Amino acid sequence: RHRQLTQDERNCRSYLTLARETVDMFHYLTEGVQEPFLRPELADRLAAMLDAVLEQLTNGPKCRNLKVKNPEKYGWEPKWLLSHIIDIYVHLAGDKMAKAMANDERSFKIETFQDAIKRMESTLNSSQSDIQRFRELADDANKLVVERQKQELSWENVPEEFEDAVMGEIMDDPVILPGSGKVMDRKHIIRHLLSTPNDPFNRQPLTEDKLIPATDLKKKIQDWKKVQMEKMDK
Repeated sequence: RHRQLTQDERNCRSYLTLARETVDMFHYLTEGVQEPFLRPELADRLAAMLDAVLEQLTNGPKCRNLKVKNPEKYGWEPKWLLSHIIDIYVHLAGDKMAKAMANDERSFKIETFQDAIKRMESTLNSSQSDIQRFRELADDANKLVVERQKQELSWENVPEEFEDAVMGEIMDDPVILPGSGKVMDRKHIIRHLLSTPNDPFNRQPLTEDKLIPATDLKKKIQDWKKVQMEKMDK
């Protein structure tokens, strides 16, 4: 039992060291270069990861379980981690990041960001400019969430051809997969290709440059959305 405990402690220190190095790397990179992280195929994943960690560090259901006896023994520094996670949001703040956060239906909650703002003001000694930038980012993302919820209630009978073949959601930038002929939203298929360079429907090799823009379909979707928005405004 003692041997297992020793091994668990060693693993814990190793995981926390790796986590710290990863966050530190993201912090350094996003401070100097933002655009690569805001590409559609990356931004949603990054936002979902940040949202999940932020929730766990603030008002998540298991937040209290993060209290550790002798935290320095394991390299556990939640204040440092929270500060750096918030900084990454601030580095990437803007319309693209707000949209990515709004797309995170699992972990994005305005209450989490409100709690983080309180901590920025009380314990993190954050600058007023960072607090304001972080608050505006959260508010912008929340507005997009509310708008999408309204759309989902009012946009009935979405044509099936407008929906992504995998995700089943209405597309913004549809592209045709040349091997299978299926149509997907560009951001979803590119995200798939980052890890698995093949057509998800027939497993034939596929690269981004082979995707065929569905220009006519994109125009039809845009026109349909415009009509739906006009109905909402009446």
